Amino acid sequence: MYEMKIQVRYSEVDQSGVARLHQILEYFQDCGMFQSEELGLGVEEDQKNHRAWYLIAWNVKIIRHPKMSEHITVTTQAYKMRGFYGYRRYSILDEEGEAIVLAEAIWILMDTKKMLPMKVSKEIADIYVEKDVDTTVRINRKIDDNGEWKQQESIEVTKQYLDSNNHVNNTVYALWSEDVLPENVNVSEVRIDYRKAAMFKETIQVFTQQQENIFKVKYIKPDGEVAALVEMILQKQEEK
Repeated sequence: MYEMKIQVRYSEVDQSGVARLHQILEYFQDCGMFQSEELGLGVEEDQKNHRAWYLIAWNVKIIRHPKMSEHITVTTQAYKMRGFYGYRRYSILDEEGEAIVLAEAIWILMDTKKMLPMKVSKEIADIYVEKDVDTTVRINRKIDDNGEWKQQESIEVTKQYLDSNNHVNNTVYALWSEDVLPENVNVSEVRIDYRKAAMFKETIQVFTQQQENIFKVKYIKPDGEVAALVEMILQKQEEK
């Protein structure tokens, strides 16, 4: 288990003083990246070996959002490597050690020269995965995109959205989704199903769908393929 202790900054919270949805995913992303760096498997090492980890799914349960100035502990644990895939658990703990956010993610290891999946070596798996860890996979990856969708304003992919893999960073889809959420709601759960990376200068079409408390956002690339699907469980703010 790897831990990262931080204090929630003013720049990371919304108008109600709690960490934004995409910020929570950034905490998790940073925690995993810092662990990789400490293990000698960081970005530079991966680039030298023409490989990169691409995120393909998030499942996140938000018990409550971290608050401004709160001291929190972000944790991650790589619990399984199989074939092309790596599986991680994440959490955010409050000052008493109670979990306030829980998450799981699936990553795929890519050969960045061939742009094809590459098998995770035993050497890499042994570095990441601790002995006697629970290897049960609980994440639900695929999101259904059937039904009627309402088109929203399109998004132009600019440089600010790109990461070291030169495509739209995984957390950005949560950022974009926050802008199309209904008013006066909180997100208690979020799932993201990443399909095909959005690239610089692409115009991404945005579609939304709501069925009771389930709100979905679909991002479509210029070639008509789905970049990502986001599914959120909503609660009215007064219910929290």
